Amino acid sequence: MVATTIKVPGELRDKLNAEARSRGTTVAGVIEHLIAERDRAERFRRMRAERAALAPSQRAELVTEYTDVEAAAVADLSADSS
Repeated sequence: MVATTIKVPGELRDKLNAEARSRGTTVAGVIEHLIAERDRAERFRRMRAERAALAPSQRAELVTEYTDVEAAAVADLSADSS
């Protein structure tokens, strides 16, 4: 791993250090987590926008597909537990 130094205001540095301590991780870990959360939020935002752009019939097909997948997963879990 290559380490680098970034300049941030002292107040931000203190917040990052406090967050790292409270999570039991490093400042790098906090930054990685924040970036991952931002990426996840962006993926879900895009998914919602794509779903909103679907025609009603396409939305209905998607709901049916989700329902079928969920039912299959429940059936698999039920079979595994018996």
